[in-house]
Amino acid sequence: MRSFFPLVTPLAALLGCGGASAEVEGTAGGINFGSTEYVYWGARYVVISMVEVECTGVDWVERNYDEGVAPTTLDTSILQFTFSGDELVEGKSAIQQGGQAQATIVNITGGVFQESNATAGTIAVDSFEEEGLATGSFETVTFEDGTLSGSFTAEWCRNLKP
Repeated sequence: MRSFFPLVTPLAALLGCGGASAEVEGTAGGINFGSTEYVYWGARYVVISMVEVECTGVDWVERNYDEGVAPTTLDTSILQFTFSGDELVEGKSAIQQGGQAQATIVNITGGVFQESNATAGTIAVDSFEEEGLATGSFETVTFEDGTLSGSFTAEWCRNLKP
C-alpha cells in the first residue's frame, strides 16, 4: 500500500500555518482598502496597515492624535481600532467616539496628516492569545466618506502600548 504522507507534508508547508492578514472591503478616508498582511495587535489596539510596515514601525500609535500634527514621519495608511480599556476585549463592541471601541483612519502622505474617525459600526474580537494571534471581524464601520467591513488575523506587537 502506497502512503500519501509525502504528498501531504509539502502541501501543508505551502499552505502555511497562518499568520497576519486582513481583508477589508470598502473605501474611506481617501483609502481604497483591500487585502494586507501588515496587521498587528497589542495592548488596546488592532492596527491594519495598507502599506508595508513591521511591528517596530507602529510604535507611534496612540489613542488620540494632536490635530494637524503627524505622529510619524513615515508615509502610512492604517485602519486603527482602539478599545476603551488598556487591552483588547473578546466579543462584540460598538464603535463610537468615547464608546467601547473607536475606529480611526490615519493617512500620512508627504508629511500631510489626515485623520478620520468612525461614527458607528461594530468590531468583534473572536479570540486573542497573549503574545500570539488575535482574530476578529468588523462590520459597517461608518466614516464621513465611506463604510468598511472585513476580518483580520493580527500578529502580537510589543511596540503597541496602552
